[in-house]
Amino acid sequence: MKIPYYKPIMHSPYNIILYKSIRTLFIFTVIAYTLLFLLWSVPVEARPEFAAELNKDCTFCHIDPAGGGPRNRVGEIFEENYFEFPEDFDMEAVTEESKEVVKQLTTSLDLQTAYINNGHDDEDDGAVAGCTSCHSSVDKFFLMQAEVTFNAQASDHVRLTMSNNLGSILNAFATVEAIPKHLYLKVGQFRLPFGIKQKDHNILVREGYDLGSNKRDVGIELGGSYGNAFYNAALFNSGNSSANGTLGTVGGQFGPVRAGVSCKFENTSEDWERLIGAFITTSYAGLSLEGEFNFGNSGDIGSFSADSVDSKGYYVGAKYRILPQLTISGRYGLFDPDRAVLGDAARRYTFIAQYNFIENGAISLFYWANLPNDDRLPDDKIPNKNMLRQLQGSNQVILLSRFWF
Repeated sequence: MKIPYYKPIMHSPYNIILYKSIRTLFIFTVIAYTLLFLLWSVPVEARPEFAAELNKDCTFCHIDPAGGGPRNRVGEIFEENYFEFPEDFDMEAVTEESKEVVKQLTTSLDLQTAYINNGHDDEDDGAVAGCTSCHSSVDKFFLMQAEVTFNAQASDHVRLTMSNNLGSILNAFATVEAIPKHLYLKVGQFRLPFGIKQKDHNILVREGYDLGSNKRDVGIELGGSYGNAFYNAALFNSGNSSANGTLGTVGGQFGPVRAGVSCKFENTSEDWERLIGAFITTSYAGLSLEGEFNFGNSGDIGSFSADSVDSKGYYVGAKYRILPQLTISGRYGLFDPDRAVLGDAARRYTFIAQYNFIENGAISLFYWANLPNDDRLPDDKIPNKNMLRQLQGSNQVILLSRFWF
């Protein structure tokens, strides 16, 4: 439900900003497609901060051809050696060994706990955040993740995957390699392949559009790569059984630069909703940069004018690997959920330091700086408190420990 308090006009400063944002997205899209068609012969990569250095695709290190999740034997060696290959690493020998000893069933465990320290503990001031931990009025420990994943090789081209996290099934799908590296088919419950694949579900844009790493949908996905091009398409039912939709991504890569565009159409019980995102990543010598800009609307999905945009958001970030075991990163994100409410946009700086103290264990220190919005309306002007989606300057320090096997 939108609150008819603020209605943008064509020449208002607020509307001009949205117009410029859409113009930027258009330029971004042109650049992405230019890279796609000019650089057709360069191999595509998986995660930018690692795969760009290896010049390999997702299947080089991961079981899932879409990337992410449990690694194959090559990926395990890479991870165990703090994301570098040992000097005596013999790629051909490892590859031949993997072919001869096919694991019919592989398992993995990802366990994460966090200690949350809130810099803003007053729950009576109307602040509403997008994460359960943000509602806490006291500092406490949380079990963030306890995910067990099973991968079974049913045949040479079919793999079954199932994962359970804290008693809830996340992934449950079959993957068919129709044409190795060029085309795969995924059927079941999986994470929608929209934009940059992120592990952190607390990115404001991901929360706002319900696309976090903790979200899954049921459907069919096709994807793959050819030369420097990568692509995917999906038909799905969302967590809300009354909603169904389609999604597609196309992009390309030139050297360390990877860019693309994703588009999602979803038919809710009330109306059609559209979400478009443009993204770019680049990586070189331990430094990676990334950014994604999204805007969404409902109703008139054929219109691309500034007035048709209902929400917008973006994030930009940088990551630097100081040592093989030590990485620092920072990110700025913004999400404006509703143009009907002036000043409800959430803005956040996130700073992270991660240290891999053993080959299968790491500790991370997060600092969330949730920025207050000077244009925010008074609480008494917004009867529906769920509309208070900007975080009013509430900050958090999070100490995260992670173990994987």
